Amino acid sequence: MSSDRRTRDYVTRQTAAGRTKKEIIRLLKRAIAREVFRCLTTTVTVPDIADLRPARQAKNITLTAAAHHFGVWPAVISCIERGARRDDDLANAYRNWLTAA
Repeated sequence: MSSDRRTRDYVTRQTAAGRTKKEIIRLLKRAIAREVFRCLTTTVTVPDIADLRPARQAKNITLTAAAHHFGVWPAVISCIERGARRDDDLANAYRNWLTAA
């Protein structure tokens, strides 16, 4: 209630409406539960990563070379290729780099 801008605005509105601090906290908990539920139940499309490793191997590019290009550890590239780590920005940049190479 003291650090988040949206929450402070909400508390100000609810206080102006005559709610007590206890009621406002209850309402905030309900709002948080709704937001978390929405995040848990909304389906997210996951980009396909199955083409990354075969594209790299077809061009004879090592994990180390790819990792060096992006400034990350080779394990990061390996995890992205296997789908063990999700980093859409890096995966898209990696795919574009492989296509251009």
